[in-house]
Amino acid sequence: MIDSPIQTSLVDPPLAIARVAAGALSAIALVSAMGMASVALFMGAQPYLMLVGMEVCIVLAGVFGLLFLRKKFSDGPALALLCVAGTIFAASVLSWLSVSRGITLKGDRTVDLKLLMYARIGLAALLAGLASVEVLRRNVLSRGFLLRAVATGMPLLVIAGGLYAGRNVLASQKTVPEWIVWTLVSVGAVIAMALLCACGHFVIRAFEMGRPENQKV
Repeated sequence: MIDSPIQTSLVDPPLAIARVAAGALSAIALVSAMGMASVALFMGAQPYLMLVGMEVCIVLAGVFGLLFLRKKFSDGPALALLCVAGTIFAASVLSWLSVSRGITLKGDRTVDLKLLMYARIGLAALLAGLASVEVLRRNVLSRGFLLRAVATGMPLLVIAGGLYAGRNVLASQKTVPEWIVWTLVSVGAVIAMALLCACGHFVIRAFEMGRPENQKV
């Protein structure tokens, strides 16, 4: 009788600090969603069912985040965490859009959810950052590509910021021929597009190095 080989994950287990941080953030999202769903269902001047539905999605995302803390999804921990972050982000935005003017509580008090949406977007960004770290730490080559992405991304931000900040200044300069203004803007836009493509390429390559087949043994 031949024993079947033990199936092991090709992906390194998540860092303990990443699991704890992801679990804590997921718990915060879960508790806030349960509270908001209760408010929208029982304390509102009317039941906000669309809002409740989006909050339920965030609750489920929080549950999956806690499962990540319990070392589940060993074959794709970063992808699982990214899905949790994406769900929290999308559901938070849709929750706010469903009641863009806020919810009216009993007693005609209105509560704006914009601040809650921003807080959850920040929370989702942190979860996405943890997922990125889980991928990028697998291969030392990822760091090199990430540094190149930063090197091309920083000038991109400078050029974009300069074009945005100087748009009114260039337009107000009546003594400068219009063709010079458009030439400067066009050259800046071309350089910015080239840097954007390079930055995107290096970011993609950094994550590709985190694939199981590219991991250093």
